[in-house]
Amino acid sequence: MVTAKKAAKKEKPQQSKTNQTLRARFAVHYGPYVPQKKHHRVFLWILGVVLVLIVGVQLAYPRDRALPLASIPGKTLPFATYDESAKAIEEAFNSSRIKLVVGADKTEEFDIKTVGAEPDTERMITRMRDYELWQRFIPGSILWQPAQISTADLYFTSAQFTKFIDTVSKELSFAPTNARLALDKGRVVASEAVEGSEVSSKELLEVVSVAPIILGRTTVISVPAERVPAELGSEDLEQVRGQAEAALAHTVAITADNERFLPSKDEVASWILLSTDKKGQVTLKVDKLKVKSYIAGLNKKVGTAAGQTNITIVDGRETGRTTGKSGRAINSDALIKELSAALLKAEPKEIKLTASFITLKPSVIYNSKYTATEAGLQAYANDTARTRNMHISIQQLTGEKWKVNARATESIPSASTYKLFLALVLFDRIDKGEIKWTDPMLDTTVAGCFERMTVASTNPCAEKWIAMFGREYINKFIYARGFSKGTSFTTGGANQTTAADLTKYMTGLNNGSLVSGANRARLLDSLGRHPYRYGIPTGSTGVVHDKVGFLWDYVHDTGIVQHKRGTYIMTVMTKGQSYAAIAAVTREVERIMYP
Repeated sequence: MVTAKKAAKKEKPQQSKTNQTLRARFAVHYGPYVPQKKHHRVFLWILGVVLVLIVGVQLAYPRDRALPLASIPGKTLPFATYDESAKAIEEAFNSSRIKLVVGADKTEEFDIKTVGAEPDTERMITRMRDYELWQRFIPGSILWQPAQISTADLYFTSAQFTKFIDTVSKELSFAPTNARLALDKGRVVASEAVEGSEVSSKELLEVVSVAPIILGRTTVISVPAERVPAELGSEDLEQVRGQAEAALAHTVAITADNERFLPSKDEVASWILLSTDKKGQVTLKVDKLKVKSYIAGLNKKVGTAAGQTNITIVDGRETGRTTGKSGRAINSDALIKELSAALLKAEPKEIKLTASFITLKPSVIYNSKYTATEAGLQAYANDTARTRNMHISIQQLTGEKWKVNARATESIPSASTYKLFLALVLFDRIDKGEIKWTDPMLDTTVAGCFERMTVASTNPCAEKWIAMFGREYINKFIYARGFSKGTSFTTGGANQTTAADLTKYMTGLNNGSLVSGANRARLLDSLGRHPYRYGIPTGSTGVVHDKVGFLWDYVHDTGIVQHKRGTYIMTVMTKGQSYAAIAAVTREVERIMYP
């Protein structure tokens, strides 16, 4: 023991000497770079610790959340989940518009969704949370990742997009206007002609398809157009000056209801345009729209507005009527015809015309009322489907068990409601053991994909399953379960379905005859907590499990409603409407069913 202690004492000087040597070497090599003052060295140690902590936080930041500075126009999305990001993107997309401008002449404005565009939600979510591993080792790099989404990632449905482009290119085009007559200090002159514009559908398609669309805002797109010159300008007046002077030498007097109207020379001059005859010779013609506008002004003085007939309708049947008074107005077509012929003749110089009148029928206002009966509900559904371009199917499962359908068997684009039918095929494969919920799929699992398809309602997972199962097979599978041919995955365009088929689906889901067990529980859970609850859930006072669909200008909702007075299924499919409209329909349906 004593020997060991002595040996230790001998080693201490040796270790001390070694440490001094190491410190000396460190001082020689690194001394010039180390701060001499202690507080400077402390600062460097603190900085090092902070940088290590920052890198640690960056490495630990979850890959399934949006980055801290993620945003879309008008909304920040730090740490947002997949579902929260998808909802924000869909809402912003639905408020995105494009404004097409042809020079200073004409503009048209549209919702981007009506153009045939769909948001690539998956790609935009990836942009908001994409953060590579190597970047996470760079301190502070989490703050300069490009997670701010300003322009939308879109893809266009070819048929819908082409149809839109063809229609709008015609609306943006307009014909040139030839020079028209005018008076300048008593002398006949001609105003300058106005060029027309022709928009090529091919060029318009190219411009719109590549334009960066601002998410949630109005994007202005300048449309290329070819200027179309007028056939006749002011210089062509000389060829018909004599005819023009003769036309403007007329005095015009119009008698209507014992009142005499004398349009001024300037007014009459504005009615006459330069034109060409069948032989291509310059001539004059009367601008009938200009004359019609003048006659409309006369009608305000001598015409009588028609009254209003009020018809009371109860459950689709007329029960009362108050007939409004008839009105009268100048027969503009007859007067324009007489005036046009007289102006282009040299004689007589004095044009005296007596206006005839036509009877105006009173407008009709229908005051529809609906009783709290099945007939009343059917009448309401019929009227709503007809006047608001809706497809409605309602089935009470308890209570009176009313059944109401209006345009319910018409097949239209299903939007995302097709995912309900796709889920049936998926459940079948899972029950057979061919697919497991834990199987990897895309960047997640089958369970994760199902969540995205039914809760966030994004498309990549659904499209992957369609490719996997095959469209023909999906059709055969759902037809074997009693659904109509109105539901189809093989139309060549958007998937189709009917309101009646969706109500049938929800009925089978509710009673377990179509989907049962754990699969039923999983689907109902998704339908009860998705974020798009603006339609039936907003309008109902009950508990709602529903599936929405939105594509272009189609907006649908189908749901199981557990009202305190009974359970019912309702499907509302619309074109050109909104979720607010579906909510309003739901409120009225419940008012009739549960007064």
